[in-house]
Amino acid sequence: MVKKKKRKVKKSVKAILFVIILIIGVISFILFKSDSSNFKVEIHKMFDEVIKNTKKYKECVNDADLFKDEDFGEELKNKEAELKKHFNSNANFTYVDLNTNYTFDKGGDNVSYAASVNKLPAVFYAYHLADEGKLDLNKELKYTSNYSHGCSGVIQKDPIGSKYTIAKLLEYAIQYSDNIAYFMILDQIGGTTKVKEFWKGLDVDITYTDKFGNLSTNLGASYLKEVYKYFLTGKDNAKKLYDDMKVSDNLDFIKNEGVSYDLPHKYGWYSVYYNDISIIMSSHPYILTITSTKGFNNNTKVYFLKAHKLADEFNNEYYKEKEEYCLKKSY
Repeated sequence: MVKKKKRKVKKSVKAILFVIILIIGVISFILFKSDSSNFKVEIHKMFDEVIKNTKKYKECVNDADLFKDEDFGEELKNKEAELKKHFNSNANFTYVDLNTNYTFDKGGDNVSYAASVNKLPAVFYAYHLADEGKLDLNKELKYTSNYSHGCSGVIQKDPIGSKYTIAKLLEYAIQYSDNIAYFMILDQIGGTTKVKEFWKGLDVDITYTDKFGNLSTNLGASYLKEVYKYFLTGKDNAKKLYDDMKVSDNLDFIKNEGVSYDLPHKYGWYSVYYNDISIIMSSHPYILTITSTKGFNNNTKVYFLKAHKLADEFNNEYYKEKEEYCLKKSY
């Protein structure tokens, strides 16, 4: 239902722009055949005005400041209120539109235990070291007994003495949230101290209470903004990180039936803490980060799926109203 609605809106906006361009084309043809210099001048003015208005429309759509909360229609306000209402004392969220950086949250600064979500900033740092030639992803490391650790991952099933390239460890840390891979990576990149220093340089402050540390949904959103910017560079390591995130474990907690676009994400679970930070690669990409103390169970899965459904509905309505608003403002 939502998808059809969104397509209809996009088609209506595109249809109007198409008609304008078509009119320009017809007039331009007449202009070409005409000998009237005054007529030509007027047509040129009209053409310049349409180009100017089209530019204004695009700038409006891409500018959060030109479509603020007070400009929201009732339907959009209701969608925002419905998403906020879904979250209570044991769950927080942050939404960020990646096109305009429009952001809202509920409990966005509340700190929770990060669990495996904080494997992502370490892997991100490792890939940047590799991009700079400071880390050899083909280097082989041996799995020794001091790294032995249960919980998540696949290496724990392998015999002590097994060898893995750093590239494979980075893949395992994201795809399977492998603890052993993560600990081996940390030793290669200087530990959490170096990870923290790197992110501090990006104006992102990580608090480590252990090798996993703490997380707020606003902090998780900051991670994903950098991941998205990195992905847009087109670098091989950036694409590899994206590809691993889009097939990372527990995707079924955030991907509703019928969703066809990618949802690169990283979850974290320990005891009652279950968190997920996601980039929703719809036609208008956005971030949704969630922390919770709901544990790891089917009820949590249902809860997260509902949150993603509500966020998607908000995102669709946001762009529906914004495109209509900007069209009126520009033309």
